[in-house]
Amino acid sequence: MKILVIPTTDWIRHPVPNRLNFIFDILAEQNEVFVLQFNIGRFSKNTPRETRCHLIDSGPFTVKDPSLFYLLNAPFHLVTLLRLIHRNQIDVIVSANILPSFFAAFLGRPVVFDYLDHLEESASVYYPGSVAGKIIRSAVKAITRFNLRQASSIITVSRDFRDFLDTAGFYDVHIIPNGVDTGILVPVPTSEAKQKLGLEGPVLGYVGSLEYWVDLESVIASLPSLDAKLLVVGPGLFTDYGEHIRDLAEECGVADRVIFTGLVPFSRIALYISAMDIGLNPLKKMAKNEMTVGGKVFNYLACGKPVLSSRMAALEHMLGDAIFYYDDVLSFIRQVGTVLAASGDPSRYRDLALKYDWKIIAAEYEQVLLAARGRDSS
Repeated sequence: MKILVIPTTDWIRHPVPNRLNFIFDILAEQNEVFVLQFNIGRFSKNTPRETRCHLIDSGPFTVKDPSLFYLLNAPFHLVTLLRLIHRNQIDVIVSANILPSFFAAFLGRPVVFDYLDHLEESASVYYPGSVAGKIIRSAVKAITRFNLRQASSIITVSRDFRDFLDTAGFYDVHIIPNGVDTGILVPVPTSEAKQKLGLEGPVLGYVGSLEYWVDLESVIASLPSLDAKLLVVGPGLFTDYGEHIRDLAEECGVADRVIFTGLVPFSRIALYISAMDIGLNPLKKMAKNEMTVGGKVFNYLACGKPVLSSRMAALEHMLGDAIFYYDDVLSFIRQVGTVLAASGDPSRYRDLALKYDWKIIAAEYEQVLLAARGRDSS
């Protein structure tokens, strides 16, 4: 197949690889995959990742603000898409973006919409408490509804998200969850990992972006009652959430027990997770979090670590009692004690992660694309 991917963000310079990066670098081994490359200014100085896909540059404006980037470059994205479709005889389009996906609906090719999370919340959360955030939320909601109605098929990540889409009147929805690269994320003995990173004692860890949909506030608030360090691995992207958490740690008197690493290359993430005694998935109560299951949970499991997460419906339905949950600060404190005292079997967590390896996920994804292409040609 000849596949065009319209991704969520910069394909090679965004600091956190997206699920589409993993899936389509695998599918590019047997298919010809073209990716619309978004050169967002905020990521322009980051070292680019390698990819098997063909990158198609689109748009001259490299502004830092993501919404402004897509608005200014919209005419160029449209022209690039039209030219790409004509020259390369694309069979199917996979889109996970907002405005570029609107253009894709008019290109005369089947479109599979990857609805990873609740896009209106995802877009507006970068502008917390602002008028701009409210405007962006309304606009994104309207465009997303159009994109979903025009799509040949919809892919989402959980049963809960599919039920939400069914209720809203959208059909042909396929559940393809997030996954993990179990070849890169391989356990390192905990004591060895801690020694290499200069850590001692119990370590709670978070790996991921520092943005306002994360609930590290509850984790920080619990630390005065816990004999543990908090290892925070990951960058801030578009907001000051990381600074907010640093300030909160100072206010709570635990700044000396909170370690911020900043961006760590994906190839080294296994070492940092292996140094943790518990992998944390702390999320705020919002639709985007309730209906989705993020990849970090599988990253922890792949390294043989128990996972402690905010209680989220989709996550409970997918993994059940294979991981641990908390509801507030007090239950977080209790659960940390329970998990640290338990003698969990690392191989059990690793075996669970192997069921969600990206190679398995990519094969499922390819079947949806083949079906969409087949319906268009029939």
